[in-house]
Amino acid sequence: MGLAAVTWVAPVALAAAGAMPDVPGIQAAYEAAYLATRGKPPGEHAEDLAIQTARCQPLKTGPGAACQIDFVRQREPEGRLYFDIVTLEPEASGAWALRSGLCMTKPADRHAGAPRGQSR
Repeated sequence: MGLAAVTWVAPVALAAAGAMPDVPGIQAAYEAAYLATRGKPPGEHAEDLAIQTARCQPLKTGPGAACQIDFVRQREPEGRLYFDIVTLEPEASGAWALRSGLCMTKPADRHAGAPRGQSR
């Protein structure tokens, strides 16, 4: 098993155990979101984005987590630090799925079809 396989297995095990996402899990979710949207209208994915830190807490509205992340763009020589808020949900496979933030242009609507101000 190579290094790439080891870094992929760790996020899957964490999501399956009900733990909060960590940096490798969020980075993997970001990369998976990019792969899922290739060939569709251009998004905001940056191939050189590297997540540095993450502070996560459980979502109050259901399974998943909201995380404040700090990241850098590896192609920027000055090493400028950026931040964003992302939401993630565990998938059946045990991996984390990015739902909003970073390259996602709009948050997923959990209550599609519900009248405004009401949830199902």
